[in-house]
Amino acid sequence: MIFSCVKDDEFSVPEISFEEPNITVNSSIASVKAMYGGYEPVLIGGGNSTEMYIEGYVVSSDESGNYYKQLIIQDKPQNPTAGISVSTEATNMYTFLEPGRKIYIRVDGLYTGLYSGLPSLGVLDGSEIGRMSVEEFQNRVFRSTVKDSLVPVVRTFSTLTANDLNTLVAFENVQISDADLGKTYANPTNNYAANRTFISCDYSESMVLRTSGYANFKSELIPEGSGTLTAIHAIFNSNYQLFIRDTKDVDCFNPRCQEPGQPQGILLFEDFEGLTNTGAGQIINLEGWTNLNVSGGNTRYEGREFDSNKYAQISAYNSGESTVIAWLITPAINLEKTVAPKLKFLTKDGFNNGEGLKVWVSSNFSGNPLAASWTELSAVISTGNTSGYPPVFAPSGEVDLSAFIGENIVIGFKYTGGSSGVTTTYQIDDVMVFDE
Repeated sequence: MIFSCVKDDEFSVPEISFEEPNITVNSSIASVKAMYGGYEPVLIGGGNSTEMYIEGYVVSSDESGNYYKQLIIQDKPQNPTAGISVSTEATNMYTFLEPGRKIYIRVDGLYTGLYSGLPSLGVLDGSEIGRMSVEEFQNRVFRSTVKDSLVPVVRTFSTLTANDLNTLVAFENVQISDADLGKTYANPTNNYAANRTFISCDYSESMVLRTSGYANFKSELIPEGSGTLTAIHAIFNSNYQLFIRDTKDVDCFNPRCQEPGQPQGILLFEDFEGLTNTGAGQIINLEGWTNLNVSGGNTRYEGREFDSNKYAQISAYNSGESTVIAWLITPAINLEKTVAPKLKFLTKDGFNNGEGLKVWVSSNFSGNPLAASWTELSAVISTGNTSGYPPVFAPSGEVDLSAFIGENIVIGFKYTGGSSGVTTTYQIDDVMVFDE
């Protein structure tokens, strides 16, 4: 009997001996892209019998599942001037066309164009670029003996252009956005792709990182620190986005950057991301918070979610209640040792037909808002959106709480409306009390 064992299940791709293809390159990725003049895909070579070859270096990998039936190549291993996406039915390409591998492609007879805005190479599928068959891919793509180290071009989110599409780029001093802290690359429970936002350390720029719902790392938490993000620049219609090959591309393990002006002494912060149930009728029940209707009805603040962001929402619309007075009140906040305490939060208003939300502070609240003394706070609340909702939350500004230094306080969001009166919908997020 013969036994054998290995220390782990990480296997490298075996090297297969082969010779350099005898190919004369007579075109380029840039030339092939330039043939496309807009609208319908263009036949490369125009039906002539002359064989046309381009060369490029593989920058993508389908090993993790984040790329599927798509090969991304750029014209040089560093400082590339052009890149293109090759559409194919071939899979498991990483086993023979790994990142850094030089390849040759016979392109005459193929089509060049855009697929959802991305410069692509493939066959004609109706009026779009389609995938060439596995057999045609194998007959057209030739593997070189050359494998080079890829050096991503360092960019900032704001300096990316269409010339960087289908090339490997790197962004230094970036981190996952505050809104996406604690999230996985995609949703572990379904196969839908997900967007996560990375921001620059000065909080001035951002870019979407898109992850396939079939990526084998979709359930992993995104690192919360700062560092370098390496990715392939892509586009979907008019929206620029980034794709990583695997999690090694996210080298963000340095201390997290702090937003300029962000307070250090946070006394209370609630972004509602801890809500386990969201949707119509899902009443907010957070530990320490008070959510009450004091007008005799059932309408209270609900947990809602849109575009992977959770928040509190209140509206008298369709409530069937002639009067709605509802409070959402924070846990107690101790201002005993504070110097310059302040409050800030975010709001959206929707289908606004009247002002219905005000913010108050109390230092003697004990469970019943009707029995407490309240002082109204001067805060900016989103307004004026009579049809639909604004694209972003409005900041409240920094609301001074210094009059309450030395006391225990609560912040109360009071909604007043009714089914036949004010029915404006309000959304509240990122409630913070801090000592500046």
